[in-house]
Amino acid sequence: MRERNIFIYIGIVMYIIMSGIDRFVYHIPNMIYIPIAILGIALILIGFFKDKNNQ
Repeated sequence: MRERNIFIYIGIVMYIIMSGIDRFVYHIPNMIYIPIAILGIALILIGFFKDKNNQ
């Protein structure tokens, strides 16, 4: 079985938690939300490309 990449999981969890908090709990200001969302997407992409290079 292929090992899963931790970067993908961290990026997805971070993005889902932040979106849930912004939508249902408290409105996160854009100055905080946008950089963290970009970081989450970057982690997902890093994990994806790292996984592709290992195959």
